[in-house]
Amino acid sequence: MNKIREKKIIYIICLALMLAGIFFITDFRNSISFGNNTVLKIGVFSDSYWSTANGYSHRIINDAIRKYEEENPNIQVVYESGILKEDYSEWLAEQIMKGDAPDVFFLLPEDMNTMVGAGALEDLMTYIRSDDGFDPGSFYDAAYQYGSVDSRQYSLPFECAPELMFVNRSLLDRAGVRRPDSDWKWDDFYRICSEVTKDTDHNGTTDQFGVADYGWEEAFSSNDVELFNETGTECYFTDEKVTEALTFLDSLEGYNVRNSGSSDYFEHGSVAFQPMYYSKYRAYMTNPVHASRYADFQWDFLTMPAGYEGDNSSRLDTLSVAMYSGSGMKDKAWEFIKLLTCDEEIQSEIFTYSEGISPCKSVTESVLKKNHHRSYDTLVYAMSHAVSKHRFYGYNEAINAVDTSVEEILDGNGNLRMEQIIQSRNLNTFLKTLHNQ
Repeated sequence: MNKIREKKIIYIICLALMLAGIFFITDFRNSISFGNNTVLKIGVFSDSYWSTANGYSHRIINDAIRKYEEENPNIQVVYESGILKEDYSEWLAEQIMKGDAPDVFFLLPEDMNTMVGAGALEDLMTYIRSDDGFDPGSFYDAAYQYGSVDSRQYSLPFECAPELMFVNRSLLDRAGVRRPDSDWKWDDFYRICSEVTKDTDHNGTTDQFGVADYGWEEAFSSNDVELFNETGTECYFTDEKVTEALTFLDSLEGYNVRNSGSSDYFEHGSVAFQPMYYSKYRAYMTNPVHASRYADFQWDFLTMPAGYEGDNSSRLDTLSVAMYSGSGMKDKAWEFIKLLTCDEEIQSEIFTYSEGISPCKSVTESVLKKNHHRSYDTLVYAMSHAVSKHRFYGYNEAINAVDTSVEEILDGNGNLRMEQIIQSRNLNTFLKTLHNQ
């Protein structure tokens, strides 16, 4: 972990130093006109954010460019094609260091903190406050907050997907267990998991389980855990809500499959529940090869089970759009960001050409109603009650540290409360070191 952290620190320092020197060059390059057209450069990757091959990777961005250029005939919008998502972060960093960064670019969640720390992202609050035509309330709250770091708005949401609890209805029917209601609780979840976990072929080994891949992030989210303060300098790991979540996770041991092949259990029909992002469900249902894997049983999805102190809340995965802080065309870049994220025509294409959901309330709810979506209430509830966490510099590293602490507690045999106190000290020491670097 130390070597990885050292490399990241060196990367951020080098990037920050180079940014100051290349902003002037970038301003000059971005102001160059080709004929009568000024060029606005966009950063995109060629494959799906949701890691599925759908054949429409550039359809939405091309439609947005066409519409933008019609409204701005003196602007030419260009992008480099053929960049895979797995190579995109490295490509974007190289463009920034060369002084040839795109004015607007899609921002992967894992790159947010690094880019903020390097000063590569424009704070959008000036544009948001001065633009009477822009309404932050048009987005689902959690999707909009995804682009906020240290109370500054660095990106706007383009598409997202809530995490839902997928249910093997056939397995529950065979076990004589009624499908839970949408407002189900941890107690309901635990009861069903305990009832369906068994050795079905009587060979002495459990081969049917209650759930696969239900972890601390799901439990914390559904129990209203506020894990860090706004600046990320303190971790509230000893909070009673954390204790309840850890105790519940500990009680699920034996019913919860958590290993390298755990995702196969649901696919093979041998677990009742599995948390999954809605994008993965859409990808499976639109791909005949994937859909055939689930042909032997009926499956559906629910909201996540609510904790003792929480709600049926979902985590949210979001792809956002940001502006390069060194852009020489910031006003034009802001208009393009708004088109991508707020235009109802462009946003509605997400439901046709991608696997996510629009972060715009009116678009998502209109499309679902129009298509008479049978899970309209579940999806709208999940989006409206999705969890938004305070993001801060070093957030990814802090989450990784919490993950290690939780694993040590659940894998150990000590007193849970005492282990929680010990791990809390370790986490807060880590945060202090992280912010003093």
